[in-house]
Order: sequence, then structure tokens, then C-alpha cells
Amino acid sequence: MINWVRSNILRTFRGRLAMLYISLEFGILMFAGVVLYNVLSHRVYHELDEQLMTHAISLSNELESSPFYFWSGYLGSFADHYPGAIQLVAANGRILFRSDRSLIGKGGNDVSRALGYAFRTDMPSFASTESLLSKANVRVIAFPIHNDGKVIATLMLGHNTADIRSVFNLLYIVGGILGLISIVISAGAGYYMAKRALEPINEITSTARGVAAGDLTRRLKSKSQDKEIQVLVRVLNKMFTDLETSFQAQKRFTADASHELRLPLTILKGEIEVALRHPRTKEEYEQILRQQLGTIDRIQHIVNDLLTLARADAGQLEIVQTPVDLSLLLQEVGQQHLILFDSHHVGLDMQIEDDLGIMGDASQIERTIMNLLSNAFKHAPERSDIHLLAHAEAGSAIICIRDEGPGIAIEQQQRLFDRFFRADDARCRKEGEGAGLGLAICKRIVNAHDGDIRVESQPGEGAAFYIRLPLSNAEPNHIKRLDALLQPSNGNQPQS
Repeated sequence: MINWVRSNILRTFRGRLAMLYISLEFGILMFAGVVLYNVLSHRVYHELDEQLMTHAISLSNELESSPFYFWSGYLGSFADHYPGAIQLVAANGRILFRSDRSLIGKGGNDVSRALGYAFRTDMPSFASTESLLSKANVRVIAFPIHNDGKVIATLMLGHNTADIRSVFNLLYIVGGILGLISIVISAGAGYYMAKRALEPINEITSTARGVAAGDLTRRLKSKSQDKEIQVLVRVLNKMFTDLETSFQAQKRFTADASHELRLPLTILKGEIEVALRHPRTKEEYEQILRQQLGTIDRIQHIVNDLLTLARADAGQLEIVQTPVDLSLLLQEVGQQHLILFDSHHVGLDMQIEDDLGIMGDASQIERTIMNLLSNAFKHAPERSDIHLLAHAEAGSAIICIRDEGPGIAIEQQQRLFDRFFRADDARCRKEGEGAGLGLAICKRIVNAHDGDIRVESQPGEGAAFYIRLPLSNAEPNHIKRLDALLQPSNGNQPQS
């Protein structure tokens, strides 16, 4: 039994809450009982004392107005109709009259003190022989009797409180029963409320266990109207969704990374095995090694991109906050691609607004623009143009890189910035190029600069990538360098 109480009540929130309700209810009832007893007893004693005072004044007036030898007759006559005890004590302590029982000696020293107080102070005094709830309790008044201005005796009247005690007992019995019922109801209500309040917690526990066991699709379905529970359910469901998304992305990332690295490693291994099948000359070995450098470069490029993404996910992507002349940077990156584009009969249209300054890492921004330009070149058909545009708008620099390729399907645009995601190879001029990490890296870099990147495309109408970066107050100070850069050289000049 003790073990059951410990495990089901003392060690559970429901049980502890029910015990708390019981304790509070019991404490309130006890406090109310004590206050009620004190108030009622004070009121009862007050009314009883007034009755005793009335009888004592009436009897003392008769005694003080009559000769001493008539007192016994008056006291006896009064005792015949008075329900309590009567006692008359002389100043020397001799008992002059006593009804059926003595009052002195009852209730310890309280009655004696009241008697002495009346003699000393010539004032009436009250005392009780027991507590109000005691069956033998008697309320006593000690009233001084005068003769020639002196106190010659003290009249003592007693009134038994048995009838009052019966009323109090009934009151406390009824109060105790009602209190017990109230405690039981409070305990049941507390247990029920705790159980109801914990139902969402039980569901949360069950769902969390399922998620911990690997079922990431589980979600909370609690329909509790409590605002706190609703907020908790929403937060936990979002956390479970993020966990599932992260886990699925991790699985996809691991699979894609393995796939991307497996192909160049397989090629590298196969060609090395072929080279080792029979002896070759030094020149042949050098030629084979040079051929493998391209494969190794691709592996190194994938690994570097993965490292960049891993640092971005961990919040460790190093972004040096320095003033950047964005207009000059875009012109320089565009100029670097002119020869490559021209060799494949692809034009570059640059319309870049002057005096665009931002705060950030120039090398990372340059890497982003180069990735986007290279991506546009891969998908731009011959005899087409790639557009590099930049202007200021509402405190931000807006950069647009647009090609005239086959475009991107709408259903693919949502995943375009995911790792290892590549659109249909039919859109690409050079099939198989790239590992699908460039756009993911661009997104991380732009986000790290408090900007955003998006794509707009319709199938057959090309694709446009828009970058928004917050402008700074930095003023470009390389105008001469920019003018020199825009001068035609080697017969190549930007198409603008």
C-alpha cells in the first residue's frame, strides 16, 4: 500500500496536485473553524454575561435594600427559579449561602481570581470553569454586595453551558462532514484537472518517443484550448518538421556526396589500374598523371564546396565586413568572362549603376557572381546574350544575371538552391559539368550578407537570378580604375 501511494501519488504530478488541493482545503477549513469558534464563543459569552449581569444586579438590589437576616429568604426564593448555582461569600471568606453545589474550586484558580477581583476593585468579574465545548463548563459572575458604601460580600451566579455545547457540537459535526465532502471533491477535482491538463503532455511524450525511435513523420494532434498548450504544440510540431527536413536533407546530402565523389574516384582508380597493368615509359606515366589532375581537381572542388557549406551551416562562414565597391567588382568580374564568352559566341550585356557600395566580403561576393555567370554560360545557347544588371532600389543593391537559355521548370525552381540539385541536363550546354553545389553556396553567401537571392524563369524564356544586398554609406573611390577598365583592349569590348 505504501509503495502504491509513493509510485502513484507522491511521484506523479497528478497525485501531488491532488495532495496540494487536499492540504490547501484542509488548511482553509481548519483556519475557518478556529475563526468561527472564536467569534461564536465570544458572542455567546457576551450574551451569557449580559444575562448573568442582569440577574446579579436584580438580586443585589434586593439584598442591599433588605436587612441581613432577610438575605437567606431572598436567596432561597431566587434559587427556586434560577437554573444555575448561587453562592454568597462574605468578605472574611465565609460562605453565607450556597445552593445545591459550590462554585469555588471549579475551573482551577479562575473562579477564585474573579472572586478576589470583585472584592478588591468593587467591580463585577467573569470566569469560566472549563472550555465552552466541555460538558461541565459553567460561566460564573462575581458581583460585589455593598453596605454603607463597603463591600461586605460577593454574589456568585453560575450558568451551565451544556445546551450551548450541544449546539456547537452539532455545528462542528455538520461542518466536519461538509469539510470532508469538500476535501474529497477538491481532491477529485484536482486529480481530474491535473489528468486533463497532462493529456497533451502524455501525447507529447508518446510522439517524442516515436520521433526518438526514428519515426520523424509523427506530429502532435492535440486540440487543447489552453493557449500555453497550443503554443507548445506548434513549437514542437515545427521542431519535428525541422528535424525531419534536416534528417532528409542529411540523408540526401550523404547520398549525393557519395555519388558525386564515387564517379571521379572510380575513374581515377580505373585509369591507375590500367596504367599499372604493364610497364610504361616515363613519358607515358607523366601523360597519365596529367590526365588524372583534372579528375583530382574536380574532387578537390567538390570537397572545398562541401567544406564551405558545412561552415555555413555551422555559422562559421567567414565574412569580413569591409567597404566594397560593388559597381567596380561587377565590372571586373564581367570583364574576366568576356574572352570566355566571346570564344563561344556568347555576348555579355553589362548595365551597372555607378556608386553602388556595400559592406561585406569582396571575395565571397565575387565568388557568388562568378558562380552565377558560369551557370548562365553553361545554359546560354550560341549567338545569345548574358545580361549582368545592377541598380539601387529602396536602400538595396539589386543584381540581376539573366541568360536566354531554355529556362527552368516551375516545379524545379523550389529545389534549385538545394545541395546537389541539378535541373534537366537538356538545359546545359556542357552535359555533366558541375556537382550542383554552386547555387547552394551562393545562397549561403548572400544570406550571410543579410541579403536574399531568388530565381525567375519560364520554360523557353531563359532564367534570371536576382540578388538583393543592403547598401552602405561607403563611397566608391576607384572611379579612375573603373574608367580604365571599361576602355577597349585587344579588340574586346563589353556589349552595353
